[in-house]
Amino acid sequence: MDEFKTFFRVSRLSVESLRDKISQICVQQNVTGILCRRSTGGSPQIPLDDRILMFLWYMASLDKYAAIADRFGVSESTASFAVRNLITFIHDYLLSVIILWPTPQEQQEMKDMFMELKHFPGVVGMIDGTHIAIKKPSIRGIDYYNRKDYYSIVLQAVVREDLRFTNIFAGFPGKVHDARVLRQSTLFQNGSALCGEGHLLGDSAYPNMSWLLTPFRDNGRLTDVQLRYNYTHSSIRSTVERAFGLLKGRFTRLQHINQNEIEGIVQTVVTGCILHNICIMNHDDFHELLNDDPIPQQLAENFDMDLLYQGSLKRLQIARNL
Repeated sequence: MDEFKTFFRVSRLSVESLRDKISQICVQQNVTGILCRRSTGGSPQIPLDDRILMFLWYMASLDKYAAIADRFGVSESTASFAVRNLITFIHDYLLSVIILWPTPQEQQEMKDMFMELKHFPGVVGMIDGTHIAIKKPSIRGIDYYNRKDYYSIVLQAVVREDLRFTNIFAGFPGKVHDARVLRQSTLFQNGSALCGEGHLLGDSAYPNMSWLLTPFRDNGRLTDVQLRYNYTHSSIRSTVERAFGLLKGRFTRLQHINQNEIEGIVQTVVTGCILHNICIMNHDDFHELLNDDPIPQQLAENFDMDLLYQGSLKRLQIARNL
């Protein structure tokens, strides 16, 4: 790993790609002024390249703004404004450009790959939730206290085979169950249409439906068919856990976000996911994965019985053919 990547956790190629995308958006949507505003203190204008490096340092570390300002030779208020301004810009303008649901052709390629490698048909993505540690919010703080005894928000994400995120939903308090987060997301409303005849794979915290298949509940009496299904299912679904490990391993800031406003925290998380995708698109490998410690959950929401019945039939059919 070269010195640049050691410090910033991304390759120079990924930085160039990010800069190009920002510049293209500025030209196409005539929003250059958003990045050219000065801070309220009247600090001097900072070149875009320097802003990007300050922002990347912020994402790659747990340094406070005072330390970042000292490293880049600017005032603390300038560093804070530059970083937050760029986070907001990337969140607002690059989310819909970088985090994309796979096209029908890409879905078919994914189905074919998992069928060939695992003999498991129809997979178009893997879904899970992860907790992003935060400091105690000043409002409704207890709602953010999760069962692992720390404050967090939930990031729900769908990933594809190469660890890219294809759908994200962030911001629910850490106390909220994964199934409820799913129910409140647009993915739940559109999941059947998005997946078509295919399906996502998720853990037992989710409802088993025709477009989201979960493992058989292990009651100690599973058949060989069910055990084989669960093993294969887990080997594919673990892709999303690796994606979370890579996300938090590369962008240390996402291991604990020390901000006051939930909106700003959510923007930081989403921006990290966007950067994650840009890195993968540029074959920017990174091997310091954080071991993401999931919070065990069982399904705790009521879902339409017809949805669950259709999912049960589909899961059983796949299990019998593995």
